[in-house]
Amino acid sequence: MAALLISMFLGVVLAWKKLLPAKILTNSGKIMTLSLVFLLCTMGLKIGLDKATLRNFGEYGLQALLFAVATIVLSLAMVSLLEKVFVPEFKLSFGEEALNIPKEEQPHPYRLTAIVLAAFFLGIIIGLIPLPAGVTGVLPSLTNWALCLTVFAVGLELGQNKDIWKQILSVGHFVFLAPLGVAVGSILAGMLMGKILGWTWGEGGAVGAGFGWYSLSGVLISELHSVGLGTIAFLSNILREILAIIIVPFLADRLGKLTLLAPGGATTMDTTLPVIAAVGPPGIAILAFINGFVLSTFVPILVPFLLSI
Repeated sequence: MAALLISMFLGVVLAWKKLLPAKILTNSGKIMTLSLVFLLCTMGLKIGLDKATLRNFGEYGLQALLFAVATIVLSLAMVSLLEKVFVPEFKLSFGEEALNIPKEEQPHPYRLTAIVLAAFFLGIIIGLIPLPAGVTGVLPSLTNWALCLTVFAVGLELGQNKDIWKQILSVGHFVFLAPLGVAVGSILAGMLMGKILGWTWGEGGAVGAGFGWYSLSGVLISELHSVGLGTIAFLSNILREILAIIIVPFLADRLGKLTLLAPGGATTMDTTLPVIAAVGPPGIAILAFINGFVLSTFVPILVPFLLSI
């Protein structure tokens, strides 16, 4: 856990102070994507090598679905409660132009999802093939280095997004209500569902703390805990993303503005952002992006912490 926190903090400082060459800073997103692809491939490889995990893959899928539904439901409840208590008269007072994301830097979430899924299943297939002992022996070290590189790249992204931090401050304190509600709701739901399914409070909470960011949370849990729980986290957060895309349009006219952000969790800054912007009120995109940005910041911190409980 300490190595991950140091890696992310180092990335933030180096990017904030611009202490790295511009070429590295501008390609931090590509660095993160490549390391994630490698990590997902190694995660799949471990599943392919672990016959017990393969045998239980169907059961893990069912547990993942239960985790996904529970985290969405409790997130909706928590954000709705906070919105009704603290901002009953809340109105969006800014336009979509507040979201300053250059077009060439806008993410391609569906393509990325397809790539990481392909890497994951490619790893499983490779794991079914007999491999030299030297390859499997060096795999843990390579994975640890790639994990630190991924978190370091996340730090670079956070450190470069100075405009987002300024926008957070300019929008006002209420902008934190959505990520707060999602975080509390997701972790509580994960803990409760985990306990029902036979996991500990911390293990279940760690699954919920992925907030929909399947690529990082699944790998983190696989490395810090077990391939089985990591597989559940990976599948759970993928299912959360898919369910959010399906239900957000249905909920648009039935929930408060902030509550509309709850199902997507961390994905509201990329995958579910277009859906929310299309069906939500004017100005919802900036809140969605900030919600995903804040939640993504806490995934590398909360997941290891909950696993240590």
